Amino acid sequence: MIDSDLKLATFDMDGTLIDGRVIFSLSDRLGFSDKVRQIQSEDIAGHLKTKKIAKLLEGIKVAEVQSAVASIPLMKNCEFTISELRKRGFKIGIITDSYTIAADFVAKRLSLDFYAANRLELKDGIITGDIKMPLGWEKIDCFCRISVCKRYHLEEFAEKYGIAMVNTLAVGDTRSDMCMIQRAGVGIAFMPKDPDVTSATDRVIHKPDLAEVLDIVDNSFKS
Repeated sequence: MIDSDLKLATFDMDGTLIDGRVIFSLSDRLGFSDKVRQIQSEDIAGHLKTKKIAKLLEGIKVAEVQSAVASIPLMKNCEFTISELRKRGFKIGIITDSYTIAADFVAKRLSLDFYAANRLELKDGIITGDIKMPLGWEKIDCFCRISVCKRYHLEEFAEKYGIAMVNTLAVGDTRSDMCMIQRAGVGIAFMPKDPDVTSATDRVIHKPDLAEVLDIVDNSFKS
């Protein structure tokens, strides 16, 4: 059942809610960032890159990942923007192709309603190198081919909360966010990292301040 008073806001995490990227915070600390960048530059599907990067994490403690996440500051005015969106009737969450360890940490810090992310397999608090990817693109024939299809999960959360797609907001910064930005009722490219993201929507924020989202929201959604 659709609730016409409810709205949904989905945010990418790295470079959007937080001012940095978890995998680089972690890999810079532990000395394998060059290997991560090499994998990311390969001409293969995104979900295959995710699997290869997960192998690099084998043997790392969960606490080390949590520490890396905690070291990354929130984006400017993040908490204020989340609070204001709540006042405007939004359910708010994260859809990221990072890891549940990180998404859970950020979601709890911001008291968010939901998240979707990759789950690293653990044994006795140690990462095994295996990963469970939610995917989703194969169910809706999405072009993204990444480990967490953001369009698919946007639609799933909208259905879960009974929210019409016209009342959904998606905010992200990289090519992996394009499918949800294009699908949402209001899609925003926030500090876009490549031209494809900029061309995915006419709502683009070039200032590293999440409060800029609120002006777009107020001009785009009926109160």
